[in-house]
Amino acid sequence: MAGFLDANPIKSLRSRLSELGNYGMRYNDLLIKNSQAIGFIEGQMGGTGSGMENDLMRATLALSDTTSSLKTKSIAFFQMDYVSKRERLRDIASNGEIEFIIETIADDSIVFDQDNRFCYANDLVGELNYSGSNKAQRLQFQERVMEKYSSNFQKIYSKWGFDQGISGWQYFYQFLIEGHLAFEIIYDDLVNPKEIIGFKELDPSTLYPEMKNGAGGKIELQWSQRDPISKSVKTLTDSQIIYISYSNHMRTKRVSFVERLVRSFNLLRILEHSKIIWHTMHAPIRLVTTVPIGTKSLQKAKEDVREFTNSLKEDIYFDGSSGELKVDGKPNILFYKNYVVPVNDLGQKVEINPLEYQGPNLSGSELLKYFHQKLQMDSKIPGSRFSEGGGSFTLTAEGISREEIRYNKFIQRLRSAYKELLTKPLYLQMCLDIKELRNDPKFPNAVGLRWHNDNVFEELKEQDLINKRIATVNALKAVANDDKTPYFSTEYLIREHMKLSDEAIQKNKDYLASYGAAAEAAEASGGESGGGKGGAAPAAAAGESGEFKTELGAKGQL
Repeated sequence: MAGFLDANPIKSLRSRLSELGNYGMRYNDLLIKNSQAIGFIEGQMGGTGSGMENDLMRATLALSDTTSSLKTKSIAFFQMDYVSKRERLRDIASNGEIEFIIETIADDSIVFDQDNRFCYANDLVGELNYSGSNKAQRLQFQERVMEKYSSNFQKIYSKWGFDQGISGWQYFYQFLIEGHLAFEIIYDDLVNPKEIIGFKELDPSTLYPEMKNGAGGKIELQWSQRDPISKSVKTLTDSQIIYISYSNHMRTKRVSFVERLVRSFNLLRILEHSKIIWHTMHAPIRLVTTVPIGTKSLQKAKEDVREFTNSLKEDIYFDGSSGELKVDGKPNILFYKNYVVPVNDLGQKVEINPLEYQGPNLSGSELLKYFHQKLQMDSKIPGSRFSEGGGSFTLTAEGISREEIRYNKFIQRLRSAYKELLTKPLYLQMCLDIKELRNDPKFPNAVGLRWHNDNVFEELKEQDLINKRIATVNALKAVANDDKTPYFSTEYLIREHMKLSDEAIQKNKDYLASYGAAAEAAEASGGESGGGKGGAAPAAAAGESGEFKTELGAKGQL
């Protein structure tokens, strides 16, 4: 089958792609071989004394107990009921209440800007090792990495199709429901790969990781896929697979976010159905009509009862599509009706009494509100979002509740798992273009995303902290010695209380130096033209003023 490594793969194919397959797992072989203890998952298989010490599946389970990237993932293939559970979760997610919760979280996580971008590549300055024997070579290497990094991110983003439509939002929506997403990374040439050309969605329930014996006896990670129809197994390298999961194997038995909503939603739905049944049972008016028959025969008595029934009968029909209500086929509702019943000398008469239906009183909504609040709590969405109008939006750091802060952290955790869809292929593409990055331990951690947000809480909080730090610095600068000289050094206050880094301080000095040079140039230019006493103005402003005067002068000559 095209796109898979068959039973007898090309050796160069395995070696080239396996060289890239160490994203976040550089030391798999050493982790397994140098570990002496029995891990949790490994222990479930009987520990190291079961005669399976050299088994590759044992190595895979042992790796899951280490600090590798597999530690953060749960594998759908090993969850026997995942396929049936996934279908159940999809059905539950189709309900309006669950849809609102999922869409709210997806909207807050995937926020598009005017260019249809929900994220950008982060800044790599100072985040990787610069190669070169001198400063010029290191700067050249830095420029080369930066240029490739920016262009590769644009290509990867486009190869996903995220720049067209809302597929990035839809995958995130699917991730919240199913809890697992898997994709194949497709290269231009499997023998000599140079570029990632696209992605292919896979069924996570058919994939599972396992270890293999690589070159020189080194243990390497690969992924196997079992065909659900032919039961055959295909193998792919780790550099060909993107696999993300909502939870890991040690966290809970819940496979996705929606699963945590199942219990509270089912309780809410049961109570809603109970209220509907209660109102349905109490909506009809039930009457008991007693007709005295005296000594009449059974046949005659039935005729009398039928006669009274027909005289008192009303046919009420409500059309749910048009909203029309008809009584006895007429759209007019009688607001008054007089019933006439006979009474004989013995006091026998027709009696009409309502039939009382005793049962629990479910007319109130307090219990329903309680279970609705339970669903809100399980959704992690702040309660103000469920209020009428969606709640207020406050643009002050003091006005944001702790509930909003916790929700913002929850969104960040979801993004941390989801970002591998872009960061892993971006890292692999960079390693294909610049081979020096394969041995840089800082580079995999440096590859990251800047998410576009409409929640400005973090920015407002940072601005508020800066204002308070400035107030503290100004207060400390006012402290003076006995001879009226400042007690604290301004440089010390900037570094200690403003919390500025060395890079930020140097950048500020560079801006001041460039501004001073521009001011001197503007002053010199003003002196030559006789401008005189205007002071040192920025060169840009002087240039704009000069162009404006020249244009007026030219028009005057014309």
